[in-house]
Amino acid sequence: MIIKASANEDVDAVIELHKQVFGATEGESVARLAADLLRDESVKPLISLVAMDEGQIVGHILFSSVTIEGALNCSGVILAPLAVREAYQKSGIGTALIKEGIERARKLQADFVLVLGDPNYYQRVGFWAGHGIEPPYQIDYPEAWMVLELNPGAVSDIKGKVRCAEAFGKRELW
Repeated sequence: MIIKASANEDVDAVIELHKQVFGATEGESVARLAADLLRDESVKPLISLVAMDEGQIVGHILFSSVTIEGALNCSGVILAPLAVREAYQKSGIGTALIKEGIERARKLQADFVLVLGDPNYYQRVGFWAGHGIEPPYQIDYPEAWMVLELNPGAVSDIKGKVRCAEAFGKRELW
C-alpha cells in the first residue's frame, strides 16, 4: 500500500469512494463535501491523501484549514472526510492516512487538528474531547468533537467557535 498526495485525475475516483463507503444515507453529502473541498481555493492549504493498492484508490482523507473566532495566533485544520474501501477496513489504512496527514499538517505549521468522529477510533491516535473549541453547529454527541494538539498547549486557553470552509456549512454534515 502506498499513501500519496491526491492528484487532479483522482477526483472522480475519490468522490465515488466516498459514495460507496458512506452508502445511501450519507454517501452523496459526504462525496459532495469532498468534491467541494477539493475545488475550493479558499481552504488552502489543503491536505488530500489517497491510499493506493495495486493501482486502485482504497482510501482517502482530507484536511482543510480552519480558524477559531478570537484566536488570532493559532492555525489549525479539520480532518474530514475519511473513507476506506470496505474490503480494506480494519487493516490500518485509515490510521496510516490520519498519521500521514497529521505529519503534513505539522510541516505546514498547524497548531491543532479537529475532527468529529468516533472517539474510540480517534482517541487511539491522540485526539481528545473537552476542549473549548465549539463546532459551527450544535452536535448530538459532544464527545465526538475532538482535537489533537500539534504544539503542546496550543488550544489550552482557546475558547471560541471554529470557522470552516463554506462546504461545511450544511447542518447534515454535523
